[in-house]
Amino acid sequence: MPELPEVETIVNELNKVLKNRKIKEVFLNWDKLLKKRIKLEDFKKILKNKKILKVSRRAKNILIELENGLILLIHLKLTGRILYGEKSFIEKDPYLRFYLVLDNQKIMALSDLRKFAKILLIKKEELEKIEDLKDLGPEPLAKEFTLEKLIERLKNKNKKIKEVLMDQKVIAGIGNIYANEILWEAEINPFKLSKDLNQKEFENLYKAIRKVLSLAIKYQGSTISDEMYRDIYGKEGEYGKIRKVYQREGEKCFRCQSKILRKVQNGRSTFYCPKCQK
Repeated sequence: MPELPEVETIVNELNKVLKNRKIKEVFLNWDKLLKKRIKLEDFKKILKNKKILKVSRRAKNILIELENGLILLIHLKLTGRILYGEKSFIEKDPYLRFYLVLDNQKIMALSDLRKFAKILLIKKEELEKIEDLKDLGPEPLAKEFTLEKLIERLKNKNKKIKEVLMDQKVIAGIGNIYANEILWEAEINPFKLSKDLNQKEFENLYKAIRKVLSLAIKYQGSTISDEMYRDIYGKEGEYGKIRKVYQREGEKCFRCQSKILRKVQNGRSTFYCPKCQK
């Protein structure tokens, strides 16, 4: 599933090509993508000829703001991809579920192999009230996300720190890839209880969150082994080439040369260095 850096990359790219464009045609061939009760024909009519004002992100959700106070929310889930370009490029994808034809004849499309992605059309004033967003934690790269706020949200959690980092109600946007990378960077054992972290560990964790996520955005996200992520032009993310622990079981730690271990934790693979992350 695309995490914060991947979604941020997509949003940054979409803003450059969608801003101030008008929607001329709407195509959707999988009604279950629409998660709010609305007839398909009504959905198409509402979107047609609307101007796109901007594209933003909340956690792992893509928010396309339209004129007349409407938001088109897209969550890519496990295998969703956003594509943009000429018709000839878009039609090469065998898993198209939804697309918008724009007034410059370019197309923005949603491809989804497993059909888990979701689309919501909502009013802007309802945005923070909907189930998908209302309980989300703070954005970890926002200016207002301080060390003090991190400590406040984590210090009383009686759960393992990796689980807490991936809880979207605690901090928004961090998934399995970056939770592994952040904890290696901070030299914190992923199985340590959040409430047992000391001041120095909190400081290291805060720095690691900002560093790892910012670097991943710079490298335009991660495309690793069977991961489905691509940017809107079909290009793979480059962060996977510099990752430190994720899917590196049995390889040498970049810091101490110990072998990276893997352990299944709540159904997800946790990768860590047993020496650096005691």
